[in-house]
Order: sequence, then C-alpha cells, then structure tokens
Amino acid sequence: MPELIRRTSLFESKGRIEDVEVRVVHEDGREHITTDPVWVYGDSIAVLAYDPQAKTVLLVKQLRVAPYIMEEIVILEACAGGIEASDPSIEDACKREAQEELGCELRNLRKVANVFINPARLAERAHLFLAEFTSAALNIEGRNQDEDEDIEVVELSFKELCALHAAQEIRCPRLLMLTQALMIEKASHQLA
Repeated sequence: MPELIRRTSLFESKGRIEDVEVRVVHEDGREHITTDPVWVYGDSIAVLAYDPQAKTVLLVKQLRVAPYIMEEIVILEACAGGIEASDPSIEDACKREAQEELGCELRNLRKVANVFINPARLAERAHLFLAEFTSAALNIEGRNQDEDEDIEVVELSFKELCALHAAQEIRCPRLLMLTQALMIEKASHQLA
C-alpha cells in the first residue's frame, strides 16, 4: 500500500507544482520511494461536439506554449476547461465551456471516460464527453471567452476528422480519445 511521505509546494499559478514523495512496500518486502514534481491542477472536462445532421464536429485552435516550443505548431483540440466552483455539476461545466469556447448549446451529453491525462506529472482528472449541437444555431460572436483565451473555432466534417486520425495528425490526447469514441459510436450505430 502506498504511503505519502511528503508534499511540498514549490510554485503556485493556475494550480500548484508540488514535490511529492511516496513510499511503496511491495508484497515481497521490496521498498521503493518515488519523488516527483507534480502539477496539482484539479478536475477538468473535455467535450467533442458534433452535429449528427450536418456530420460535422467543432474543435478549437489556440496557441499552446508547450507544442509551440517543441515543434512550432498550433494544434487542434477538443473544447476543454476546468470545473469551476460555480458549476452545479460536471455536465454543467461542459455546457458552460461549450458556450464560452464554441458558441454552441449542447444536447444529448454522454460521458465517455474519466482519465488522468498525464499520470506521471499532472494531478488532473479529465472527464470526457460526446455531445450534439446544431450547426445552424452556432453563435461564435456571442462567446464569452476567458481573458487569457484567444480561441478559433474550427468546424470539420466527420470524414475530415477521421482523415486526421488515420494520418496520425491529432496531437491533443483529449481530442484523440474523443475522436476514437465518436468513431466507435458511429460504427456501432452504423451512422458513419
């Protein structure tokens, strides 16, 4: 059974970076101590909005410093964000983020998974959802982005999204998992 030895806060900004030390004693008596820096951020949501009639999906595009310094690229992502104290539920957080980032109302929200995005370095559980929207009802000008956001909304056909997946061009882990979930759902309902 793991035992927490120490949690020391090193830095605080949009979460905390902590130096964490944990001891594990295995059944055979071996003992191992792991010390790692961990960014403690909290829970988040991600949602892939799709229009079943138009057969399109809504994605976001914004500069992210990490991919930019690694490859000088700006990647496509699923709509995502933190769960705020004012959100009555995780599903409400999805609907708020979709309104803020995409300018759309979600319906038929379905939870796909609850995952740790980077279990080695990030204390964040991501709640992943698929949801429907109506293309004709988009209100991109009516979005209410956070002050630090500069988000471009990208609408792709489902076929274009599948082509990105086949070409291994999806670089956002949330978007990758949600694309695969949508592909499985479409295949199981023979909607593709």
